[in-house]
Amino acid sequence: MQRTVPAHHKPFPELVERQFHDTPYSIIDTNGKTWLPTNGMASLVERKLLVPLLAEARSVARHELAHVKWSPMRLPKVAFDPRYLMALEDARINLGLRFIGIPVELSADERVQVGRLSAQDLGERDLLGFVLRAVAAQGTNAEESVFQPLAEQSTEVRDLAFRHVWRVRIELLRARRVRRKPVASFRVVRRLAAELARALEQELPRLGYSAAFPWTLALSGAGCCLGHGRDERGGKGDKAGVKADDKGGHGGVSGELKLVLAPLVHSTPQIRGGRRGRSRATSEGSLVRYPFRWPIDGALFRRTSRVRGGTVLIDTSGSMSLDAAGIDRILVASSGAALVALYSGHDKLGELRIVARDGRRADARDLVPFGRGNIVDEPALLWLARQAGPRLWISDGGVTGIGDTTSTELHRRCQEIVARGGIRRVKTIDEAVAVLARGGHHAGVV
Repeated sequence: MQRTVPAHHKPFPELVERQFHDTPYSIIDTNGKTWLPTNGMASLVERKLLVPLLAEARSVARHELAHVKWSPMRLPKVAFDPRYLMALEDARINLGLRFIGIPVELSADERVQVGRLSAQDLGERDLLGFVLRAVAAQGTNAEESVFQPLAEQSTEVRDLAFRHVWRVRIELLRARRVRRKPVASFRVVRRLAAELARALEQELPRLGYSAAFPWTLALSGAGCCLGHGRDERGGKGDKAGVKADDKGGHGGVSGELKLVLAPLVHSTPQIRGGRRGRSRATSEGSLVRYPFRWPIDGALFRRTSRVRGGTVLIDTSGSMSLDAAGIDRILVASSGAALVALYSGHDKLGELRIVARDGRRADARDLVPFGRGNIVDEPALLWLARQAGPRLWISDGGVTGIGDTTSTELHRRCQEIVARGGIRRVKTIDEAVAVLARGGHHAGVV
């Protein structure tokens, strides 16, 4: 019998470094280690490579190996914040990998998370962070996801972001062609970073945005510059970067969930009495109710239809919104028996708020999201799995934990809850209404 050999996903940085070294690299598996400050980093001085040893995290290892091959041993001291330099170095590395045919490709769920973080930047008026995130995403398949939230911004903001990001990209590609190598010289990165820092320090205040970073630098050194993530102290540290898993200091740990019942002060007129079910005449039964129908159709008996019911859980992080009219539509479609709850979070805490039940709903002021992040997807889904079906989850499918960061392990756990609980994920109120009106359900995927 042929023995099955397990797959290995351990990188070999010694194969790509530019010169021989007597000391081998130490490979540290970051998968599931939430106590580590990062999920992907290359320390060329200490000869350490921190990457998740998983097949689905190959883009993380690929990016860090490129730092081993192309990045300088140390980041130089500069007169501006080094995060400009780190974002530009990310762009140089990613464009080089794309040029040689092994690009950094994020999964669909990771790209959703990137779009969520970009929307959070703009929602918090952190235009500086947004621009650096967009710069760091150059050369990956997450570029479109980063820029998508920009469509809702003013013309001036869109012009500033596109102008600076595309200038960086064009200059890096031009320098690569002149050099006739996969990547531009690091000297070009240093020059462009200095020019970008000077330009944004002048232009951002004129548009009413801060030109200073609102968070401290938790990490430094070549190879750890994949965007900016929450630091291990739980504050707004270096904001999560291009890859959802790359800065997951707390990515596998869900926040604390608080369950709240909002005052259900309004009834929905269309469904008063809907919970008792609807009656209809039938030709079978034990007690005659409609003798006058004998000569018409013989439907002498009465049968009460089964109330459809169901539970709807709505992710209200980011741009997702819910209004009173949306709740009314859900209640009407479910014959008034739907249980509707919304959830969102901030930092380490989230709230699941019941806003409709038994044909009554909360006031509009109680529909405002608790926070802009997800934070508590996992405990919220566990709550949904215990409720009456059909169980619907209105969400884009991106899941996060403390600090609004994600991880492969958190995503896997949420997938299991969805499958085990017979939960169907839909993206809009319209889809939820259609499912509830049919009274059917089936499990979906995260």
